Amino acid sequence: MNQIAYKTTSNFKITGLILTIGMLAFSSCERSSLSELVGEDDEIIDVVTYENTARAILDNACVECHNVNEQTAGVRLDAFEFAFIEADNGRMITRMTSTTNPMPPSGNLPDNLIEDIMDWIDDGILENEN
Repeated sequence: MNQIAYKTTSNFKITGLILTIGMLAFSSCERSSLSELVGEDDEIIDVVTYENTARAILDNACVECHNVNEQTAGVRLDAFEFAFIEADNGRMITRMTSTTNPMPPSGNLPDNLIEDIMDWIDDGILENEN
């Protein structure tokens, strides 16, 4: 019986050792910070601003019809001061999320871009972080 008890105890020790090694190997793959997840060269944006996010969205989706030369519906979005007015009065998000009269006219922007604009507004409609 001592041999059976020894083999059983030995099997538990081996199994425990294998589990411990597996857990250590798995936990060593864990990322310890957000910068490791996005890469060292990628910028982590704490505050969404016109310069770091909103401008590119507006330039790509809105400025063709809302600029210094063509101010469709009297709206201009080609510079911060004009975009600020439309974001602050709520018309920007209302039109971007409209199902009956969406902006741009080709259809609503993807949800992630609308969320970026909403984050910009929620963060204070800042031009830049300085």
